[in-house]
Amino acid sequence: MDVKKTKETHPQWYYLKIICKLIYYVGIGDCWYEETKRSRTHKVLYAIWAVLINGYIILETCNEVLANFRTDLTIKEKNDLMQFTFAHPLLSAKYICLILQRKRVRVLFKRMVGEEWLYVCLDIEKKSVKKAMLYSLTLAAVTYTTLFFTALDALRGTIREGIPFRTEVHLFPSPSYSGIFFGFLYVLKECHWWVIVTNMILVDGLSIFSLVYLGSKCELVCKYFDSLREKTIKNSKSMSKETLGQEFEKDFINGIKLHEDTLWCARNVQYSLGNIYGAAVVETTSLLVFCLVKLVSAERNLTFLIANLTYIFCVLMVNGAYMMVAGDITYEISKLPMSMFYCGWELVPWRPGLRSLIVVALQCSQKPIYMTAFGVITLSYSNFISVIRAAYSFFAVFR
Repeated sequence: MDVKKTKETHPQWYYLKIICKLIYYVGIGDCWYEETKRSRTHKVLYAIWAVLINGYIILETCNEVLANFRTDLTIKEKNDLMQFTFAHPLLSAKYICLILQRKRVRVLFKRMVGEEWLYVCLDIEKKSVKKAMLYSLTLAAVTYTTLFFTALDALRGTIREGIPFRTEVHLFPSPSYSGIFFGFLYVLKECHWWVIVTNMILVDGLSIFSLVYLGSKCELVCKYFDSLREKTIKNSKSMSKETLGQEFEKDFINGIKLHEDTLWCARNVQYSLGNIYGAAVVETTSLLVFCLVKLVSAERNLTFLIANLTYIFCVLMVNGAYMMVAGDITYEISKLPMSMFYCGWELVPWRPGLRSLIVVALQCSQKPIYMTAFGVITLSYSNFISVIRAAYSFFAVFR
């Protein structure tokens, strides 16, 4: 009999499902493993909506890239265009990667939060949800603040210098065009950045939640073996040696299965979402360089400085979120060998094959878990600093 899942009993499942619903609403597709009954009309209308919204994002992104062929751009527009030419295709690449990997993501979520694990700790689940929410909401707040100040800087230029209002630079329509139709296209052009950034926040949020949940699974395995020692000490006082050995062997094998499930989740998180991490690292590194270039080459005023500094902080936030939550995974699993070694095996009488099983399990537990971008750049605390240094070094040479 299936137990009804709620926010209180399965917080990881509950909040991950909310993100998947939001991703579905913006037209990326259904990433949730549970099949939802939808009418034929709903499916047709959703297909139309997905084609329209994704076509709009891709066409506007191409329109922006093609603006590099314009010859009437100011220095500020050239700097902005160079920045967005790298940024927005990479933002599109992230959610396109998610669209292509939806089936694998569903399989991952079904195993990670859909199935009942051998050992569950509600405190660890709640802590992981709070951590993931903190990263995701902070990223969303910083990103939308950046968009607000960028729009404010554009509005300042319109009021004080008579420059047509714009937050992005496009090939078509030109500001010289007038009329209701071109006005509508101009509004669509200005909404593009907000739409694509909303998609980015949701995709990054999904990735961050997956990484944080994986870190909680690593912590859960360590907690299981820590609790196994306490359980063994307690049982040694009330059980016979034979029963104690049988009970410990059964619990230890369950711990190995728990570790295997965690390793499976790590492999599939990397396999299904690794390209998103890679796009995020390339995106943040290149954008940091261009932001620094703009900061020293463009005409500076208060709104421009605030907009550019918030953009830099947003870039660092995206990079840091991935690097730090992935570093937490490596750190949590690094405690497993010690937890497994002190699980209480020395209190158990000798049983055929048990010591060999423990030795093999200890050897397997010493293999670390690393999340990588494109299989090359390891996401870790130290590499967060390395990426920032590399971006500044490239800026110094580029300048």
